[in-house]
Amino acid sequence: MTIRVLHSVFGLIAIFLLFPTIVWSQETVIAATKVGECELTVEASDRWHSLRLRAFHPRATRCDIGRESILPILDEAFSKLRSPQLERSYESLFIGRLVDYPWMCQYLANTALTDGGWDSRKGKPVAMDINKYVSSLLFRKELLSEIMAGLAKNGYSVTGISVEKVLVGGFHDVPLYQGKMFRGRVPFDAQVWLRLKKD
Repeated sequence: MTIRVLHSVFGLIAIFLLFPTIVWSQETVIAATKVGECELTVEASDRWHSLRLRAFHPRATRCDIGRESILPILDEAFSKLRSPQLERSYESLFIGRLVDYPWMCQYLANTALTDGGWDSRKGKPVAMDINKYVSSLLFRKELLSEIMAGLAKNGYSVTGISVEKVLVGGFHDVPLYQGKMFRGRVPFDAQVWLRLKKD
């Protein structure tokens, strides 16, 4: 009996190791497109009531996804989400690492540099948790207006932003940055979720 149990345990471990996406992934790819060398997809998770905008580079390097690439794939995804099989309320849109979206990184770095709530010498907020601070900078209409308008057209509003794993560095770390190399340290990357509400 013990040997059979051990065989079952080892069998399960083998399945987890060999087929992790089958075991763990409950995400459905609902839209996909090529952006340069990268594949940009929108995936839906029934389990977590969330969407994921995923930028994948075959050599595991950074993708350079512009504003103009995001809206069409979101429109395509939401048109499919209206089908009876996928229609439900989604609570978040995970966009992954900010470095895949250089225009967002540049906005974050430049805004923090001139913001009174950021200490560029120490490379941290003056009086706030860094995740909350970066969330507050990213949740601004001037940055998200086009995405907000696209989501609103599809029946969703953005109610906030959550971030984790914020990276801080110099302007030489900011993807595709071509402006003045200011001194000091600024936030330039994070894992980012847009919190959604179905209207």
